[in-house]
Amino acid sequence: MVHRYPEFFTDGGTKMARATNLTLVQRRSPADEMALAIEGFLHSRKAMNCSPNTIVYYKNRFLAFTRFLQAHNLTLAPWEVTPRIIRDFLTEQAEEKSPSTAHHSRLTLSAFFNDLLRDGVVESNPLATVERVRQRSTVIETFTQEHITALLATCGNDFPGVRDKAIMLLLLDSGLRASELCGLKLADIDWNGQTLRVLGKGNKERIVPFGMTAKQALLNYQARRGNLPTLSLFVTVYTVALNRYRLREIIIDRTTRAKISGIRCSPHTFRHTCAVMYLRNGGDVFSLQKLLGHTDLTMTRRYAELSQQDVIQKHRQFSPGDALPQQQTGGRKRLK
Repeated sequence: MVHRYPEFFTDGGTKMARATNLTLVQRRSPADEMALAIEGFLHSRKAMNCSPNTIVYYKNRFLAFTRFLQAHNLTLAPWEVTPRIIRDFLTEQAEEKSPSTAHHSRLTLSAFFNDLLRDGVVESNPLATVERVRQRSTVIETFTQEHITALLATCGNDFPGVRDKAIMLLLLDSGLRASELCGLKLADIDWNGQTLRVLGKGNKERIVPFGMTAKQALLNYQARRGNLPTLSLFVTVYTVALNRYRLREIIIDRTTRAKISGIRCSPHTFRHTCAVMYLRNGGDVFSLQKLLGHTDLTMTRRYAELSQQDVIQKHRQFSPGDALPQQQTGGRKRLK
């Protein structure tokens, strides 16, 4: 086995020093070894400047894994984890949570063991032979124009109403993620250029435009917001920065007031709606990819496929062939 801490076994130093260091290493319990490895992984991701949300995401996946080990009385060091244990864990995640959760757990553990493999802590990545989790292709749900009209109609002229109208129009117009909208600062708005400086996934910054309707709603909100100590753009009625959990509550409350049912309503539904409406209105997938901050066209193509249904419906309505006068034929004809 590749030793867990090869730095203790360099060519320099005395045999006594090596033996002393080995003894210290062996005193750690398997659970301590696992905890230290996980802590090291999280520190490495912080050093890579991963966002706080990404770090929390990793912590939650590791928490689920360590709870699984504890529930099955498995006290293991990282190099003792086998592919079968990983499979059992992912199966339990898929059954008790969802295939998507199991998929994300697999991605986290794969990255974790790849780091350990690179550092010589393990001989191989146990996930190398673990099959990927099959995920069901979910339906992308969007708001209709009638839904949007009903949602905006629930907003009055009080502070929450003016704020929520600005939020919904900005989400619809820009396709921002919930965390991106909550992370906006006053200084991120370029009023003349009608753009936002957005910090997206992986701490990647991009410029996102917004239209005149969203601009007017933002100006109305800014006037009601006034001067506050916080630099965050969107705040609660108690003048603290809005977070994505409170944002979700706001959207659910508005959809309840608008009596919208039959679809899952969340801030991300506005992102889906923005993408589909953008393509329906003549936008292209490449500019949409930049707008949404996608690293590749995989998800953007799904939006394109959904908007393509419009073409099918329009063709059935305006089919050139079906518009031709129908000729009546009588009797049998001999094929030539």
